[in-house]
Amino acid sequence: MSTETPPQAAAGLAALLESYRVPEGHYDEVRTPAGTLRPQWQSFVSHAGPLGAEELTRAQDQIARYINENGVTYHVYAGAGGPARAWVLDALPLILSPDEWAPLESGLRQRARLLERVAADVYGPQELLAGGQIPGALVLGNPGFLRAAHGAKPPGGTFIHVIAFDLARGPDGVWRVVGTRVQAPSGSGYALANRLIVSRLLRDGFRDLRVHMLAPFFRTLQLTLTEGGPKEGETPHVVLLSPGPYNETYFEHASVARYLGFTLVEGADLTVRDDCVYLKTVTGLRRVHSILRRLDDDYCDPLELRSDSTLGVPGLLQAWRAGNVLVANAFGTGALETPALYGFLPPLAKRLLGETLELPSIPTWWAGEAAALDEARSRPAELVVKPAFPDLRTEPQFLAPMNEADRARALDAVRTAPERYILQQYIPLSHAPVWQGARLESRAVMLRVVLVSDGRGDYRALPGGLTRSAGNDGNVVSSQQGGSSKETWVLSDGPVERLSLLPVGLRPEDVVQSRPAISSRAGEHLFWLGRYAERTQNLARLLRSVLSRLPDADDFGSALYEAVVRACLRHGALAGELEDYAGAAQLLERNLVEGVYDAEERRSLAFNVEQTVRTGSTVRERLSPDNWRLLNRLGRVVGAPRGPFGGLAQAMERIDQTIVSLVAISGLEMSHMTRDDGWRFLGVGRLLERLHFVVSMLGEVCGVEDPRDAQALDWLLDLFDKTGSYRSRFLGPTEWVAVMDLLALDTHNPRSAAFQLEKLGGHVSALPEGDLGEPVASLQAAWEQCRDAGRLRLLGDLEAMRAFLGSCAVTADRLSEAVNLLYFSHAEEASAVL
Repeated sequence: MSTETPPQAAAGLAALLESYRVPEGHYDEVRTPAGTLRPQWQSFVSHAGPLGAEELTRAQDQIARYINENGVTYHVYAGAGGPARAWVLDALPLILSPDEWAPLESGLRQRARLLERVAADVYGPQELLAGGQIPGALVLGNPGFLRAAHGAKPPGGTFIHVIAFDLARGPDGVWRVVGTRVQAPSGSGYALANRLIVSRLLRDGFRDLRVHMLAPFFRTLQLTLTEGGPKEGETPHVVLLSPGPYNETYFEHASVARYLGFTLVEGADLTVRDDCVYLKTVTGLRRVHSILRRLDDDYCDPLELRSDSTLGVPGLLQAWRAGNVLVANAFGTGALETPALYGFLPPLAKRLLGETLELPSIPTWWAGEAAALDEARSRPAELVVKPAFPDLRTEPQFLAPMNEADRARALDAVRTAPERYILQQYIPLSHAPVWQGARLESRAVMLRVVLVSDGRGDYRALPGGLTRSAGNDGNVVSSQQGGSSKETWVLSDGPVERLSLLPVGLRPEDVVQSRPAISSRAGEHLFWLGRYAERTQNLARLLRSVLSRLPDADDFGSALYEAVVRACLRHGALAGELEDYAGAAQLLERNLVEGVYDAEERRSLAFNVEQTVRTGSTVRERLSPDNWRLLNRLGRVVGAPRGPFGGLAQAMERIDQTIVSLVAISGLEMSHMTRDDGWRFLGVGRLLERLHFVVSMLGEVCGVEDPRDAQALDWLLDLFDKTGSYRSRFLGPTEWVAVMDLLALDTHNPRSAAFQLEKLGGHVSALPEGDLGEPVASLQAAWEQCRDAGRLRLLGDLEAMRAFLGSCAVTADRLSEAVNLLYFSHAEEASAVL
C-alpha cells in the first residue's frame, strides 16, 4: 500500500491529525508510540482526498441528513412513549490492517467453534460438568440455562448460528474479548448501514484501499438458514422474528430482513400446528423452516417460558425440540454469555479442540471460586466488580477510585453471594478520532465482530464488524448512554472478494413457488397504510379548500357554510358540534388552523400524518428505500408552528407540503411496488378511503337546500382539484348535472366514485381466494348504476343520486369489514394449510 501523502491531502486531514492527541495510558489507533501515522492511516490520508475541517463538517452534515431521511434509529428506553434516537455515525472510519485482522479473525472463529462445542455438551452429555472442567453452578445456577432445552438436538446439529464478540484493545495493543452475545446478537445491520453511508462519502479511499466487502458474510448467513432448516423437499421459507417496532434495534431487524429477503414477523404472526411452525398469511398458513430470532429466550414461548409475555409463539420450543424448525440461535445458548466462563476457556480449548486459545479474554475471576476470589482481592485497585448473570441488575463498580472503606464494602457484598459476581481487570480502552465541534476529538472505542456458522463446522466473520465509540465523556462506550459508531474498514492485501446476494442455482420449482409471503399482520398494516395515507390527503385537501375561502366569508353561503362545517366535523378537522360554529367564521378558521398541528387529537392533520408514518414503519421492509424516505420526510412536514398558532399562511404552507408529499408517495407505490397481495391490500385501503370521502362530500352538497347552487358546485370542483377539467369540458357556467357526472360517475376521473368502484372491483377479484359474499355483489351493483341507462337516471333524479351515494358509503363500510374479517382475523382457523 502506498504511503505517499499528496500536498493537498497533507494540508487537510494530515494537518488536523497533527493536533490530535490521545490521553496518556490509552492505545492510539492512529499513531505509533513514536508519533508517526500507522501504515493504514498513512494510506488513508494519501487516498481519501482533501479532508480538511470544511470537508469533514460537510461530510458529517451529509451523514446526519442521510440518517434522518432514511430513519436509521436506535431506540433508547428513556420512558414510555419516548422517541427513537437517530443513529450516530462518525465520518472517519476505524481502519484495521491485514496483519491485524488475520489473527483477530482466526481467534474469533476458534472461539466460536469452542463455544459451539461447549453448548453441545452442556445441553447434551454434560461431560464437562461431570469432569469439573466447568463448575456446575456456572451452568445449573445460570438463569440463562434452559432445562427445557436439555437433550434437544437442533436441526443440522448446530446450536450457535450467529455469535458476536465485543472486543477492546488495551495499552499493549492486544485485542481482548470483553463480551459475548449469543441469544440474539445485534450489530450486523448497523454495520451494513454504516458501510452504505461512509463508502459513498469516501468513495475514492474505500476503493483504493481495497476494503473487504460485507456481502460474503450476509450470503453465508442466508445460505446457513435456507439450507440448514428441515426442508423436506419444500422451498425453504425463512423468517426473522422481531419483538416489534418498539424494540431498540428494530431498524436492524427491518433492514436485515429486507437485505436477505426474509419475512419479518412478530410472535403473533406465527402459529404451531402438529409441532410445525406456520406463518399466518393472507392466503392461509405457510410452513416456516428456519427462524432467525431477535427475541431473548424467555420471551419466545409463553407455554414453557415466560407466561406473561405476548411476544413469543406458543409451542415454539416443542416444535424446535421435535426438529421441525431451525431456530437461530438454539434455545438456551444465552447461558454462554456469562463472562464468568472466560477463565475456563483456555483449558477447554485444549480439551475440546486440541488447540491453544488464540485470542485472550479480559482477565476475569469468578467469585464463586474461592481461590479466584482470593487472587482477585490481592489487587483491588485494578478491578471492576460486575454481575456474573444478567438477572442481577447492578452497575459495574470500579474499585480504583474508591477509598479503602468503600472497597471493603463492595467486596463484602461479593462475599455474600460470590457465585453471582465476577471481578475483571480494568483495561483502558484504545482511542480513535471523531469529528465533533469542528475539530478532532479523542474517544474510546470498542469493536463488535459478528460471526455466522458456515454449516460445515466453521464460522465466517463480518470483516471489521461494528465499531462503537464513547460519548462526550470520552471513555464509556454505550449506545444506551449516547455513544456513537464508526465505520470499520478491514484492508486487503489482494483483490477484494466480490459477491452478489442475488440467488443462484434456482430450480424451476423454486421459481414457481416463490410467491412472496404476506403475513396477515403485514397485509393489515398495508391496508391501513393505504387508508391513513389517503385519509390524510383527503383531510389536507378539505382544509385547503375551506381555509382558502374563509378570509372572504361571502364565498360560503349560509346553507353551504353549514355543509362545510358538517364535513369538517365528519372527517375530524374539527371538534365540537355544528351549533358551536353557527355564524362564527373566525372561530372556525382558528380551530382549523390549530388542528393542523395538534398531534394529540384525532381531528388534526398532524395526528393523521403521525399515524401514516407509524403504520408505514411497521411494514418498512416491504417499502422501497425511496418510498420510506418520502414517508419519513412526511413525518417532519407538520411540525410545531412558529408563533402561538403559526398563522393561516404557515398552516396553508404545511398543508400544501403534506399534499405534495402524499402524492409523491402514491406515485412511487404505483410505479415501483410489485403487484403482489401486499400492493393489492394497500390499494384496496386507498380506494375505500377515497370512495368514502368523495361520496360523503357529494352527499353533503346534495343535502343542502339548493344543491345546484354555483358556490357549492365550485367548492366541490376545487376540493377535488377538478376546476380545470370541468372548464375544459364544459364552457358554460357550473351546472349540477355536469359536476355530478364528473365527480360521481365519470370512470376516467381518478377521484370519482365510479372510478373507485371500478378499481375496487379489479383489486378485490385479484385478492387471494376467499368468499367476500354480499359486499362484492353490492360493489358490482353500485358499479352497474354508473353505466348507460343507470347513469342517465342518476343525473336526472336528485333523490336517486342521494340514494346512490348512500349505498356507496354502505358498500365501502361492508367491504372494509369483510376484508378485515377474511384476511386479517384468525380467530377461526379456517384457512387451508399451504
